[in-house]
Amino acid sequence: MGLLARLFGRDGGDRLPTPTYSNDAVIQRLEREEGVDRETARAWFGEMLVFLDLCARSDDVIAPPKQVDAAWHAFLLHSRDYEAYCRERFGRVIHHQPDDVPDPEADAYRRGYVQRANYGPEVGMAGLWLIPVGMEADGLSTEQLQEQIRDESEAGASGGGSYGGDSGGYYGGDSGSDGGAGGGASCGGGGSSCGGGGGS
Repeated sequence: MGLLARLFGRDGGDRLPTPTYSNDAVIQRLEREEGVDRETARAWFGEMLVFLDLCARSDDVIAPPKQVDAAWHAFLLHSRDYEAYCRERFGRVIHHQPDDVPDPEADAYRRGYVQRANYGPEVGMAGLWLIPVGMEADGLSTEQLQEQIRDESEAGASGGGSYGGDSGGYYGGDSGSDGGAGGGASCGGGGSSCGGGGGS
C-alpha cells in the first residue's frame, strides 16, 4: 500500500487533515509581487496547500484559480521549502509543469472545482474558485452549489456527480494570456500542470 493510500485511508476516500503549514517568506513574496495585503496572501497560500492535496490524490488533470497558481509559483521559488513540504506531506514532490496550450474546454478547471467542492467547505473556496460556465447553478450561492456537488458525489460515488461534463469556459474574471480566467495553471491540461497520478 502506497504512502498516499495509507494517508488517505484504504480506498483514498478520506482526505488528509487540513494543512496548517505556513511560510512567511512565501507569504511576504505574495504580498510584494501580487500587491495584496497579508490576510489575502495567507488565504491564497492556504488554498494553494489545499490544491496540492487535491493534486496529490487526483488521477485526473486539474487546474487551480489564478490566485492559487500565483501562490504555487511563489512557493516553488522557495524550492527547498517546497520540496521538504511535499515530501513530508505526500512522500513525493508535486510537480508544476508549464504548458503553453490553454485548456480550451476548461475541463481541468472544472475537475479542480468539483474536487475542491468535494474536499470541504473551507473558507478559501468561495472567494477564489469561480463557478465554471456551463455548471448549472440554478440561482444557488457558491456554498449551496458546493454542498449540492458533495451530496451528488456521495450519492453517485462514481467520480464526481454530474459536474464532470465537457462544456468549457469559466464564470467571471478576465480571459487574458494566462489561459483564461480562473485557470492560469492546471494540473496537466493547460497553463501549468501537476497531476494525473495521485494515490500511488
